Amino acid sequence: DAFRPYHASDKRFALSIAHRRAGKTVARINKTLRAAIECRKLNPRFGYGAPTYIQAKDIAWLYLKHYTAPMLDMGLKVNESELSVVLPHNGAQIRLYGLENYDRLRGLYFDGLAIDEAQDVPPVALTQVVLPALSDRNGWLDASGTPKGRAGLLYKLYTDAKASPDEWFMQILKASETGILDEAQLAMLKRTMPENEYEQEMECSFDAAITGAY
Repeated sequence: DAFRPYHASDKRFALSIAHRRAGKTVARINKTLRAAIECRKLNPRFGYGAPTYIQAKDIAWLYLKHYTAPMLDMGLKVNESELSVVLPHNGAQIRLYGLENYDRLRGLYFDGLAIDEAQDVPPVALTQVVLPALSDRNGWLDASGTPKGRAGLLYKLYTDAKASPDEWFMQILKASETGILDEAQLAMLKRTMPENEYEQEMECSFDAAITGAY
């Protein structure tokens, strides 16, 4: 339910700032899959990016295979080595990328690109590579993450979204408000985690002190 407004939005840019285990990766994979299924452009291409290639594989690959599994009997192509699928009816490709090598995306086009754990992605990846890759096909950009201070891409997109509400859909999902994690779990986490870490990871605070920084 927390992501219904996100799925219903028709804005080109979307940002979800969400607590841990809220389901933001599942939401991104399903939005990307729906967009790929419905795309009528020639040779559609969609991407999912995480801070590293290993993270992309660990976080999203099983979800992508799970939600595309019903199309296997229809001719869905799955490439384990490239972490990609090609849909049978329109040839749309969805591929996972590690943004530690964001230069690898230079020269590519995308009809839509989701960036997960954006707090650990360098902002230069967006300005130098991602936005140009979306420009000629008017592709959409979707980002999500959990705050980690104000230095990363997530905070930049947060300020962009606040400055341009007509262009951006934005939601902030705090654990105390979503009801996704039950009260007993939250109470245990609050007892166990340092206050600053709880505020950062569960209450989506950009102002919480980062452990290890001074």
